[in-house]
Amino acid sequence: MKKTLFFTLAAMVIAGCLSAGLAIAWEQRNSAQLPAQEQAKQVPVGEYEYILREHEGRLAVFLKDKDTPEMVFDVYVRLLPEYDRGQLNQGVYVKDYEELINRIEDYIS
Repeated sequence: MKKTLFFTLAAMVIAGCLSAGLAIAWEQRNSAQLPAQEQAKQVPVGEYEYILREHEGRLAVFLKDKDTPEMVFDVYVRLLPEYDRGQLNQGVYVKDYEELINRIEDYIS
């Protein structure tokens, strides 16, 4: 399971890095905040498995009760839109693996 997770996320990082230049330019032009409906989808504390947040300037995945990252990506938080940086500073709580993959994909594409 961990190998599958690692290889899936590694493939996503590679794909994201290839399109990073275009994605950064697009995000800077379209850095509007998420609609209120999307913001309201906060996961209540206790009902999550992962936390996405910054670690040494990069996007990292932490397990629920761990202080050390499970994975760190070559996605530099300083290059993300202001809204995303703010969310990662607070910690983005992710309820399950499927949502984790979707959230990471959003950050790297």
